Amino acid sequence: MKVIMPQIGMTMQEGIINQWFKHDGEQIEKGEKMVEIGTEKLTNEIEAPASGIFHPIANVGDSIPCGDPIAEIEE
Repeated sequence: MKVIMPQIGMTMQEGIINQWFKHDGEQIEKGEKMVEIGTEKLTNEIEAPASGIFHPIANVGDSIPCGDPIAEIEE
């Protein structure tokens, strides 16, 4: 399952990966904190949409357009 950069708010165009809460290859559970995303106005913690093995695609500090993939969860 691909995890995409969410659009948090009507005007959000992209988000910055501030922090991953899991490392590549770790097990993650649905609803567990996965990533902290920052915008010019606020910071949000995003939960995992599914359980499985976590694989980040984006790196900390990357600015990713909304709708682009940021991680994969191997179910």
